[in-house]
Amino acid sequence: MTEILFIIIGIAAGTALVYFLFLRKTPKDSEGMLLLQNQMAELVRKLDHGLGQSAQIMQKQFGESAKIIREVTERLTKLDETNRQVVNFADQLRNLQDILQNPKQRGVLGEYYLET
Repeated sequence: MTEILFIIIGIAAGTALVYFLFLRKTPKDSEGMLLLQNQMAELVRKLDHGLGQSAQIMQKQFGESAKIIREVTERLTKLDETNRQVVNFADQLRNLQDILQNPKQRGVLGEYYLET
C-alpha cells in the first residue's frame, strides 16, 4: 500500500512539476511574443514613414515635370508662331524675287519708286 501511495505521490509531484514548468515557460513565450509584436509594430511604422516620404517625393517630381512640360509647350507655341512668320517672310521674298526677275515688272517698280 505504501508503494501505491508513493506512486500516487510521485505522479502528483510529476504533474505538479510539469504544470509548474509549463506556467513558468508561458511568461517567457509571452515576453517573446510581446517583443515580436513590438518589432513588427516598429517595422510597420518605418514602412509607413518610408511610403509617406516616397509619396511626397513623387508628388514633388510630378509637379516639377508638369511645370517643365508647361514651359516646353509655351516655347513650342512661340516657336511655331515664329516659324509661321519666317514662312510668311520667305513667301514675300519669293514674290519680290518673281517681280524682280521679270524685266517689265522690274521697270514698272523702278518707275514707281522714281516717282515717289
